[in-house]
Amino acid sequence: MSANLSEGMLRTDRLSVHHLRAGPATTAPRVLLLGGSNFDLRYKRAFLDTDLVHHFDIATYEPRGIGRTEQPAGEWTMADYARDALAVMDALGWDNTCVIGESFGGMTTLHLALTAPARVRAMVIASATAGGPDHRSYDISTFLDLPRHEAAAQAMCLQDTRSLDLQGTNPTEFATKLAERVAFETAFADPSITNGGYSRLLDARRDHDVTAQLTAITPPTTIIAGAHDAQATPHSQRALAGSLPNAEFHMFKAGHGVLFTTPGAISLTIDVLKAATAQDTAVAGDHTT
Repeated sequence: MSANLSEGMLRTDRLSVHHLRAGPATTAPRVLLLGGSNFDLRYKRAFLDTDLVHHFDIATYEPRGIGRTEQPAGEWTMADYARDALAVMDALGWDNTCVIGESFGGMTTLHLALTAPARVRAMVIASATAGGPDHRSYDISTFLDLPRHEAAAQAMCLQDTRSLDLQGTNPTEFATKLAERVAFETAFADPSITNGGYSRLLDARRDHDVTAQLTAITPPTTIIAGAHDAQATPHSQRALAGSLPNAEFHMFKAGHGVLFTTPGAISLTIDVLKAATAQDTAVAGDHTT
């Protein structure tokens, strides 16, 4: 784990968010991590076990609707999530940053780059699409109407199609993984589902569509996809990379959680962000000599 870690509420000019900041003891390049739709930091902490926190000053937070972050009144849009990210950067005193966006966080990252392009230096986007009728990620709000056990089973098979085979070839292992998923979703439900915040987030997610604006998103971008992801299909993620002016596409043998379950994806992310922040490292070195 990182040498330095702090966590707690952060007041911005839009809302108070539960945030976490981790990184090496010395000065390091800044990276904003935007997590998925169920990014409750009580449970979603896999990034702390990667080498990201040894190379970068990572800041992240629970999005509105999730966990302990404040929930403003009214309907929410993806633009709200982008402006929330900017407000967090302002509260941290960050004029610009590289951004890692996973799943819903990848959608937010695209809107952030449209809202404030000068403040996004480079992006790594995993398991996210441009949206719209041709490349929409699966509408996971439909799972809210299902019994938790059934919703968990469907989500597992959607996020990693290999689970369908596992269900038939090794039902014991499938049952173990399903029990873990149900336990997570049961814990996550309080408060994010019971207070309606998750549903409001998914309403905003459903309207995500930057298809017509992709040519205006110019920061260097790395798209990371899982070959077995049926929630954000590799086809749609490849199309996203092909439509962005300055993007490259990488696919790994993984599912929707490719970013933090695949060592190669983390290594690629570190290399990309190191290259994007090489000048920061040089400057930091000058300050310490």
